[in-house]
Amino acid sequence: MTKTRRTLTLAASLLLAGCASIQAPSPEAVSNLPVVKFGDPVPADRDYVLFFPPDTPIATTVSIKGSIFAKEAEQSLNVTLRRGIYSYKNWMSYDRVTWLDGRKALKTSVGTQFPGYVHPEPGWVKIRMDERN
Repeated sequence: MTKTRRTLTLAASLLLAGCASIQAPSPEAVSNLPVVKFGDPVPADRDYVLFFPPDTPIATTVSIKGSIFAKEAEQSLNVTLRRGIYSYKNWMSYDRVTWLDGRKALKTSVGTQFPGYVHPEPGWVKIRMDERN
């Protein structure tokens, strides 16, 4: 269960993952980078800003696999954002001017519950992401 929780936490944080830096990028430095819409090809040879538009599906795959299962499962789920998010390494912005540390700007929680003696019901996986005010 711990390995699954770590894997799901990593998956949830991939939205804003990247190399960490100490200071927020300056708007001038980031303004010269190409903006790539999520799902489009990213430049292989240079930095870029990744844009997640509002109301555009973001596909996330959930899978349950392992040697104990006779039948494994995998499903793609789509979520949409209320407003667009720009992502540059570990930084996020709503306007490409003010950059926030994504790990501090968003609260992410991941939980799992598997069927068993203490939970004799269907299992569940929950991922929650909220803005910190």
